Amino acid sequence: MTQVGGASIHISEDVSDILNAASVPLSSIDSIIWSHHHSDHTGDPTLFPTSTSLVVGPGLKSRAFPNPIGSNAATLQETFEGRELIELDFGSSASPLYIGGLRALDWFDDGSFYLLEAPGHTSDHIVALARTSADKFVLLGGDAAHHCAELRPSPLTPLPDTISPSPFEPHVLASSCPYSLFERVHPSPDSFRTTPFCKPSPPMMEDPDSYRATLEAIMAFDANPDVFVILAHDASLLDVLEFSPKADLTGWETQPSKKDLVRWKFLNDFRKGALGDQESKEAVTA
Repeated sequence: MTQVGGASIHISEDVSDILNAASVPLSSIDSIIWSHHHSDHTGDPTLFPTSTSLVVGPGLKSRAFPNPIGSNAATLQETFEGRELIELDFGSSASPLYIGGLRALDWFDDGSFYLLEAPGHTSDHIVALARTSADKFVLLGGDAAHHCAELRPSPLTPLPDTISPSPFEPHVLASSCPYSLFERVHPSPDSFRTTPFCKPSPPMMEDPDSYRATLEAIMAFDANPDVFVILAHDASLLDVLEFSPKADLTGWETQPSKKDLVRWKFLNDFRKGALGDQESKEAVTA
């Protein structure tokens, strides 16, 4: 049990436990990559051998040093002791690489995995773009957004006339519902089909301008049919994607694609407002 900002986080398994259960030696892990330094995204690197380096976004060193102290510190000195700390520098090249408007680094120099600078939530926040096939990618978005309602709908991903499968539980592939149900719960009814349902929460933005710029870039990735955006706190993925070691994102685009299955699933969070006094069976058409 960990106390963070007045909240309790119960950790039943760390990443090291998951790898051990899958018979993956911790000594075989060359690097741990943090999307940012918040405790719900860092795990416990001290469980890995010191041969495993820690890769962090720009500015983390100045935030973490001199030594953090106290049980509530965002990062602890013991995390870094004895291991290589690699702070990414996206501006070191004379000809920096840009992907989707974000500065990027080709981590393995082979086009298989990119790290992208994505500040706003924190100054050191980064995201990752992993190639899953010749022309398909998964974008691991971390906390670039905290709910899909910050991303969708948008001018690039408008709310369709008929939402299929219906976002309402139980999630049935053959079901659908009309877009009009959500007009009443949208803060901008005149543009509810092309405007995200939620604006970013100020406490979630260390730098609001950077956050919004990063969010615009993630929206564009999200609208690209060749990219599957996965946010760290997207609960709508829980019954669609499996956890490691069963997780396999190769072929996510196979019809029906996992991206299509979850695109509007977040709208179930607005179920009460959208349906009002109607029973869900009246709003969902098999």
